[in-house]
Amino acid sequence: MNFFLFSIFLILAIIFIPYIYSSFKLKNPSKIIKPESGKFAELKNGNIFYQIFTSNNPIGETVILVHGFSTPSIVWQGIIPYLTDAGYDVIAYDHYGRGFSSRPKVDYTKDFYISTLIELIDYLKIKQKVHLIGYSMGGPIVGYFANENPSKVKSVNFIAPAGYMFKRKSQSNFYLKILNFPFISKYISIVFPSLMYGGNSSIELTTNEDENRLSQDELNTVYKEQMKYEGFTRSLISTAKNFNLFNTQQMYQELGKKDINASVIWGDADEVVPFDGLSHLKLDYPNIKFKVIENGHHDLTYALPSIVGKFLSEQLTSFSNSE
Repeated sequence: MNFFLFSIFLILAIIFIPYIYSSFKLKNPSKIIKPESGKFAELKNGNIFYQIFTSNNPIGETVILVHGFSTPSIVWQGIIPYLTDAGYDVIAYDHYGRGFSSRPKVDYTKDFYISTLIELIDYLKIKQKVHLIGYSMGGPIVGYFANENPSKVKSVNFIAPAGYMFKRKSQSNFYLKILNFPFISKYISIVFPSLMYGGNSSIELTTNEDENRLSQDELNTVYKEQMKYEGFTRSLISTAKNFNLFNTQQMYQELGKKDINASVIWGDADEVVPFDGLSHLKLDYPNIKFKVIENGHHDLTYALPSIVGKFLSEQLTSFSNSE
């Protein structure tokens, strides 16, 4: 009996000690310190960290950059100069739960992300139509936003957008069923956060060939910083449970029927969002302008910003000149 009780105690210790240790290690998100390079927008669900980059030769148009699932707005660092050089004022922000933004305890649904973007635009008093650029999960976010608010959008531009990941949906359903158990999802979010985004405390660049790429040290520093605060992995789990990122084809089809300029750039070696999604997107959005990056992986936004930035600036310029 003593051996049995000891075994039970040992098992419980193995389970709960890492949880308790990891819980105490996390910082309160109310103590997030804003970098000097940006500002906080005090919105309904807490602070959104954002940065504004103004052009030296402004044409009076604004671009809003919407990042993906887990990596915050630093992914845009190498692309922004191409946009400001083309005359655009640029806004980049961190989603709730990521980067330096607050970590509200809400359901991270697609409506939550859309309403946050609307709030930010209103907070910044932007009255004219905006160009939207969405990377990965940011693709469906800007797509839904444009679909529901076409009068606010001048163009919608995608970088390896989520929403055509049909083959991965069945595998995802298995994980989501597990995450529906509150204790299990809480335990994973605290002890094994890397299970949610396929990394550890950082993301490794797939190439070093672009001199304008984000440095590995910069990427690691920001990534580790956002993981220090409670709520980061919680926001990822809630997003996975409440925002269908695997099949948003109907939204793209509806958007394709609207008269909104659009572009997409995709790497043919994307290991996260399958490249075959491009063939579906071109059918659903017949007039979309597109570019394929040979041997480009999912990190092309920050690993190959020279190619991506040049493409985007050219597309935005053509869209601006067409009206």
